[in-house]
Amino acid sequence: MQPNDGETWLQTDDYGVIDRLEHEQIVTSFYRMVFPIWPEHSAYVIRAADGSEQRIPIPLQRKSVMLGYLRVYSWFAVLFFAAPALFAWDRYAWMLGPGLVLLVAALMVTFLTGRLDEAEAFRRGMLRRVVGFGAPPELLSDSLRAEIRTNLELMWSTKSSTPWSDALVAGECSELLVALAEYHQDPELIALAHANFSNKLWN
Repeated sequence: MQPNDGETWLQTDDYGVIDRLEHEQIVTSFYRMVFPIWPEHSAYVIRAADGSEQRIPIPLQRKSVMLGYLRVYSWFAVLFFAAPALFAWDRYAWMLGPGLVLLVAALMVTFLTGRLDEAEAFRRGMLRRVVGFGAPPELLSDSLRAEIRTNLELMWSTKSSTPWSDALVAGECSELLVALAEYHQDPELIALAHANFSNKLWN
């Protein structure tokens, strides 16, 4: 839970966890009053081994917001229908059917949604090995992306005198080149970097 900054008396808390990658995930902080009411912001959260966490602000994520609502309110709906059926069976037995349907739905949105697909998990894992965290560059601020891009270019210059884009065109492949292409946000270079890397994996 996070204290507010004086603009509102409502407290905030994290809901809508998506895109979990080991100790990294995307969450949305909601203003809440028992239940989430309104999304404040989304963040890419990185948890260290000592329990500390780094939060990188990112644009509000629709999937995280939607699941933040659905996961909480679907369980509330389960309770609303199941409790009367369990405690006053004679009068409310009919409510057990809808309660079971809602239970299945709640389980699905809680445990089966918001996961990374295999290709995206592979991509983010590669970025994490090079950069230190796997947040997609397109979600980061321009200033942070530029800072990381400069560091990656420095890393490449200590490894090779060939411009990194020329190395890509020549067919060279490495995770560093993939990260460079990703952080330059050039679709053609990104496609080429991943194609080179895939060719290496399959050959």
